[in-house]
Amino acid sequence: MQAGTNPLALPSTTALLAFREAAAHLSFRKAAEVLGLTPSAVSHQIRGLETQLGVRLFARSTRAVVLTPAGADYLKAVKEALEMLATASGALKELAGSHQAALRVSALPFFSSTVLLPRLAQLQAFCPGLTLKLEATHDYADFDGLDVDVAIRYGKGRAAGLRFEELIDVVSLPVCAPELGRMIARPRDLGGMTLIHLTAQPGAWPAWLAANKVPDLVPTSEMWVDSVPSALEAAEHGLGVALAMHPLIAARDGFGQALVAPFEPSGSTGTFYLVTRSEQAHDRRIAAFRAWLSSALEQMQHRP
Repeated sequence: MQAGTNPLALPSTTALLAFREAAAHLSFRKAAEVLGLTPSAVSHQIRGLETQLGVRLFARSTRAVVLTPAGADYLKAVKEALEMLATASGALKELAGSHQAALRVSALPFFSSTVLLPRLAQLQAFCPGLTLKLEATHDYADFDGLDVDVAIRYGKGRAAGLRFEELIDVVSLPVCAPELGRMIARPRDLGGMTLIHLTAQPGAWPAWLAANKVPDLVPTSEMWVDSVPSALEAAEHGLGVALAMHPLIAARDGFGQALVAPFEPSGSTGTFYLVTRSEQAHDRRIAAFRAWLSSALEQMQHRP
């Protein structure tokens, strides 16, 4: 039995596309222009389709073609089938691309070292084959260019076309070396210490002191550093008292031993956000990264 008369054989996509376009325009010539074929090729495809199906799809005259009732019914099914095929093909192509393309992530250094890096191996379970390009920086991500897909930032800035999703609230928590911690029983005791400031957050210590009812406190001295890791290292070496972000600080190696907190955390002072382009809201790579990151933060907060 020939393929053209086999009732189980499916029509070719070329023939179905020719039928769809000819039905849409009621013209073989216009269908040929859309498909990049000749009018005779379109006519040949449709005649072959009619032969295979055993039914006339068009009523032809010297000036026009018109769908037959059977053709009109068949057109609905053909449109749905082609749309489903296009959707499935597009989704498969996107999925394949998501496994091959690197996801470019920009995050603050302290967030990277305490949350991202210790748990990167688990990312493969959420998106096998995904390559992560991580940039630990204090600079704001350039979403106008092509250098970043995702940014993790402290504080919600104003930016058109960007989507901000809350990740975790943090609290400013004084930390210091154990020997200094034994000398601090109340906020007023910080007056006998060196306060370590972060240049990017000059108002952090004044805000904490005001919230703890010692706004007029004058420390013995002050030290200014340009990064959170530098501030924490200085505190570990007994050079003064730094402000850390709780609960992120709890995930840092040495917290509770080389670095202690004289006071309990209290009050929310800020929020970390996941920042993406609005048009990438359904990007499979970003969805996988978001799911993994939520899990990582959950694990960190329940760390024994």
